[in-house]
Amino acid sequence: MKLLAISGRIPAIDRNGDQVISYFRLSHLARNNTVELICFGSRDQPEDRAATLALEALGIVVHLVPWNKFSAALQVLQAIPFPDMPFQCAYFRSRQFQKVYQTVSVRFAPEALYAVMIRVLPNARGYQGRLFVDMVDSMGLNFGRRAGMEKGVKGWLLGIEARRVAAYEKQVAQRAEHCFVVSAIDQQAIGSDHVGVLPLGIDVTRFNRPAAAATAPLIAFTGNMFYQPNVDAMLWFAEHCWPAIKAAVPGVRVLVVGNRPQPSLVALGKADPAIEVMGRVPSVAEVIKTAAVAVAPMRSGSGMQFKILEAMACGVPVVATTIGQGDIGCVAGVDILVRDGAAEFAQEVISLLQSAALREQVGSAGYAYVQKNHSWDAINQRFVQACHLA
Repeated sequence: MKLLAISGRIPAIDRNGDQVISYFRLSHLARNNTVELICFGSRDQPEDRAATLALEALGIVVHLVPWNKFSAALQVLQAIPFPDMPFQCAYFRSRQFQKVYQTVSVRFAPEALYAVMIRVLPNARGYQGRLFVDMVDSMGLNFGRRAGMEKGVKGWLLGIEARRVAAYEKQVAQRAEHCFVVSAIDQQAIGSDHVGVLPLGIDVTRFNRPAAAATAPLIAFTGNMFYQPNVDAMLWFAEHCWPAIKAAVPGVRVLVVGNRPQPSLVALGKADPAIEVMGRVPSVAEVIKTAAVAVAPMRSGSGMQFKILEAMACGVPVVATTIGQGDIGCVAGVDILVRDGAAEFAQEVISLLQSAALREQVGSAGYAYVQKNHSWDAINQRFVQACHLA
């Protein structure tokens, strides 16, 4: 089958969640289908060039569209009077992308369109064929939760976007043949029988147990550090949990790992040398393997947390909030430790840091869970079967 994929960001490993999902999804689809991809990016950027070469090695034809942030901002302003256009989608709406899409569509004549998230769909306006969408999570739920945490103008604006994007998600779901999210919680939030659940997979060739468990009192927090729910989570942890942990465990340190850390996170590292804000690193997996504990103190957001599954795959015990765990099917108190109160969260981290036996017990249980339930091949085959693709 000839499959045309469209995405806001180039599929790639060790990048943002949607990029990782789409990389492994397309690598699987390219085995038995002819795949072309249109996404924003530039071969002049080393990371985009490397990602392009990796996709081309799989037989995927890649069309990169230059990103223009000024045009994107203008599109958002123009969307203000139109309540049926989420600002997320307006931001990724691009005349140049639309031109490339039209040119490729005429030449390639795809039999199906695969969209990575709903953001880029306005660029395929008028498409009437088979449509499959990896929504990843419910952006309506995501923005609704974030709006509930904010006050004033920011909370009001987030509330507007939550309503817009929730309505748009439902429209996309009804139009598409199949949509997928990573969590049943997100599926329920969208509320369409066209939306199925496919959990996140883990690349166990990179995220795996080291020969020896870490012994230094290191705590890892990973993710996209430009993503506001991650920023909010780390700031909450630093303010409400970190003082007790630091007082109880001599020499403890926190490694904050992820792309584009916001100034508020950079300021944490400057104020406290025991909080190391590392930014983007060559290998997230190698950093996780040095940690004794991983944390996911999420207060908002949606979907399923890669940070939890990646740490589990490395045999590192995880402490998470209820929102952090989401509907990851592991057993709280066995495969993962879950606490929502600051004092209780901090105590679970302290207990793990002070007990090698407890770290081994929880880490081993989490490792076994991921190995059994989060294989990319098995998950992608479910995608293929649900969409009746080769």
